[in-house]
Amino acid sequence: MDATFGKLKSELADIRNQAVTAHIAGEKEKANCLTGKAVGMKSAIEIAERVFKTKDKEAIGELEGMERVINALSPLPKCNN
Repeated sequence: MDATFGKLKSELADIRNQAVTAHIAGEKEKANCLTGKAVGMKSAIEIAERVFKTKDKEAIGELEGMERVINALSPLPKCNN
């Protein structure tokens, strides 16, 4: 599981870099979308770490709720990278 979290954190860092690059290039909509994606990923990763590392029951419920919403709204819109 640690490898998975490491991969997700690496992907998060890449998305943050893409957001900064888009912002510098004046691509406001792309920068905003990527920033939002990074914020969402950071939150989801933190919750998932609480689930898998500490078995936090509240975090399990949060993650389950997120899964329910995502499944209900799928397919989700994507940032145009």
